[in-house]
Amino acid sequence: MENVLTSGNYRRKKISNFLLNQVEIKIGRTRLLSYPYILILDPSNICNLQCPLCPSWQDTTSRPKGKMDIHLFRKIMAEAGPYIITVNLCNWGEPFLNPDLSEMIAVAKRYSIVTGLSTNLNYLPDDAAEQVMDAGIDIIVISLDGITQETYSKYRQGGELQKVLANIEKLNYFKRRSGNKTTLAWQFLVNKYNEKELEGAEALAVKMGMHFLPSAMRSSMGKELILPLYERVQEMKDWFPENRTYRKYPSDIRPETKTSQQTCKWLWNSMVINWDGSVAPCCGIFEEKWDFTNLSQKAATFHQAWNSPHYRLARKLVSAYLKKSDKLPKLIHNAEAEGLICRNCIKYGFLED
Repeated sequence: MENVLTSGNYRRKKISNFLLNQVEIKIGRTRLLSYPYILILDPSNICNLQCPLCPSWQDTTSRPKGKMDIHLFRKIMAEAGPYIITVNLCNWGEPFLNPDLSEMIAVAKRYSIVTGLSTNLNYLPDDAAEQVMDAGIDIIVISLDGITQETYSKYRQGGELQKVLANIEKLNYFKRRSGNKTTLAWQFLVNKYNEKELEGAEALAVKMGMHFLPSAMRSSMGKELILPLYERVQEMKDWFPENRTYRKYPSDIRPETKTSQQTCKWLWNSMVINWDGSVAPCCGIFEEKWDFTNLSQKAATFHQAWNSPHYRLARKLVSAYLKKSDKLPKLIHNAEAEGLICRNCIKYGFLED
């Protein structure tokens, strides 16, 4: 964060916006003067794998499939780019399936934005590998949960381990050729089927010049704000590793247990934008019906969308909950009447980091 805020052409705007945003978070302001400083932007919600806990391939009706148009991306950057500190070019799909990905990275870098993405890396044409490195991508997180095909494909169903390893070498080649300092990170979701390969994976990551990121698995994505934590955990218990260090949830969780997350900053510091310009409250929202607004509408500016009626009501709701305000029951009623998914955060606990 310090390097971003002390360098670049938009230094003053980014610093001022960040500081203002922190004040607005602290006081619980509902109509914001600041812009979000984090963007989660989905180049495509189409995916080439079939991971068991992901809705992208299982639910084909709740949100249309597609790829973001570069003109929409440029429109977003033209207004918000000077204030944004980091953009994550991924959410529900495989970013490399969008042929304009490298141009998106290049546009973001012109605004001095730290730019990253997460990928299963089963699809990487030579020109795409070269172009993303030349565009100046800062970090690429590669989801790779095993060092044998049998183990890897247990979760990354439809994926080919050797193809991913070859594509990592391809990225490393173009990284060296470009002279960039791009971080390549190996994300290893630890479960009972692959935990025996944890040490071997870390050794291989070091050998390939990658940061190793072993992580606990989350509950079924897309359901994180829909169902109580207890029900979600029951659905994924078969994946729990023996190593409790990598268990995100206790196995003896009770029906009334809420998530451990105490507050929500998504509504104040981040915007989640889908491929078609629709705006979701946070990255846990898969279904289109819960969206707040849409940036592809001609009359909507980025900042107008950021202060849309649903955003403001959601901020009022969360602020009232955190302050234990006597207005909370009425706001919950209003949220239910408006079909606001954020009411479930009051009931089940906030989306976990």
